[in-house]
Amino acid sequence: MTLALPAIVSASSADLTSSGSGSQFDAVIAVYPKVSQDLLSDLSLNAYSAIDKDFGSSLTVVPDPNVAGGRLILAPTGSLNGDSDDVRKFQETTKAAMKRAQAAGAVAPLIYFPYKIDGDDAEGDYVKYIEVSLLGALSAVFDPIDVREHYEKIGKSQYTIQKIGVLSSTSSELTDERIQFVSAIELGRRVAKDLGSPNCERMTPIKFTEYVECYFKPKSDIKLTVVEDINVIQKEYPLLHAVSRCSLSVPRHFPRVVKLEYKSAEPSMVKENLYFVGKGVTYDTGGADIKAGGIMRGMSRDKCGAAAVAGFMATVAELKPKHVNVTAILGLVRNSVGSNAYVSDEVLYSRAGLRVLVGNTDAEGRMVMTDPLCECKELVLANRKDGINIPSRLFTVATLTGHAIRAYGPYGICLDNGPARKANISPRIQAGGHILGDPFEISTLRREDYAYVMPGSSAEDVVQANDKSSSDTPRGHQYPMAFMSVASGLCEFGLDKEKRDQIAYTHVDIAASAEQLSGVGFSLPEVTGNPVPSFAAAFLL
Repeated sequence: MTLALPAIVSASSADLTSSGSGSQFDAVIAVYPKVSQDLLSDLSLNAYSAIDKDFGSSLTVVPDPNVAGGRLILAPTGSLNGDSDDVRKFQETTKAAMKRAQAAGAVAPLIYFPYKIDGDDAEGDYVKYIEVSLLGALSAVFDPIDVREHYEKIGKSQYTIQKIGVLSSTSSELTDERIQFVSAIELGRRVAKDLGSPNCERMTPIKFTEYVECYFKPKSDIKLTVVEDINVIQKEYPLLHAVSRCSLSVPRHFPRVVKLEYKSAEPSMVKENLYFVGKGVTYDTGGADIKAGGIMRGMSRDKCGAAAVAGFMATVAELKPKHVNVTAILGLVRNSVGSNAYVSDEVLYSRAGLRVLVGNTDAEGRMVMTDPLCECKELVLANRKDGINIPSRLFTVATLTGHAIRAYGPYGICLDNGPARKANISPRIQAGGHILGDPFEISTLRREDYAYVMPGSSAEDVVQANDKSSSDTPRGHQYPMAFMSVASGLCEFGLDKEKRDQIAYTHVDIAASAEQLSGVGFSLPEVTGNPVPSFAAAFLL
């Protein structure tokens, strides 16, 4: 499977003004904070500003024979120095400008940054503004797999951008390494969007798996394993199996567990072992605690955690980092409703051997991820038994709770257990997201979260959930992590153990950031491919 990107090239000043058939670019997108006299003079736009005092303050297309292609697109970001300004302004601006360039007929636009960006230094908020701008531009020219398949079905030829040039009058050259980094992130985002966007029948657990197999099998650096035997899934992932139980009457909805493993080619250089578990609920009816009142809509996107983890592995496969090993486990199920659905009041054994009292079948995501998380714990312990003491970091990634949206709006959330907090994991994710336009908020796991899931009788060891939605529950996005920590047995490897016995675990809730919070009209929102950029910046740079 190929997800071809437009060619990204570093342009020269001669390319900016080159016109005619000999030019490699057919439009110029000028990205700048605000209109200045220097800008107007440099781009020979004084005549326009003389008749329009507001000229250049919004996205504008100008015929200009002095630039490549004869068309100039002015793309102001607005203020960059305010307390709440961040690099997303470049992402949003270049995305809109690229859509406009495409609509104007361009196939090879040049993105031009005329002036120094304040803060563009080694420690600045805008240190990656060119990379972020390119990611914005690339997101404007991508259609996910279900759209591409429709165009192919109806015989529609896709008009697309073939090349993107970059020219900055003050920044360092756009090196091959920087281009490779952007391209790797964009490929990861495209995999995540391909898997996360389509409807629940186009991307069932089986079809999700087929896509992953098709993409990763040619990647020699990635080991791929698929668990499809229902008896094996029931034995090794009993909580995941319980969620999928009702779907077993429909063969095309059968569950899958997919494992992807990357090993550094230079073992002596490895500084971290990373383990990611992705929630892949391809459709969530809520199960027996059915989602009512219209809130089932959009639940085809409940697979975006697994989609993002698969996307991150695609980025890893492109960059081939030497300093990390990365393992991913994707739990792929459909939470259906019917006579064989798992129900509240059931007590189920987790992979770790703990008795789980089910409180709400709509809290299925934590059930899907707990046993794979336990498996990751086992892999860490096996490595330690073999004398491999490289620091290990465990992650669960999911569109898990509505409470995450209520608490923090459109941003991803990360929470650390004690060892992860000591290792500064969530701040790394937040810092990486900040420079690449994929913002995160840091939340905190507290004693109340563990208290919520503690057993109230001798009939269970841990309680999965209460009978209310997360949005109606205090600490609704925090306590699910406590449940997964207890039910997987990870809570036995916290700060109260010797440092060599601790295991760092970070939960990442992307319910708000995996897609735009609202769509156009009644349509479903666009899937973003986040947090692939944050993870790449935090762990692969």
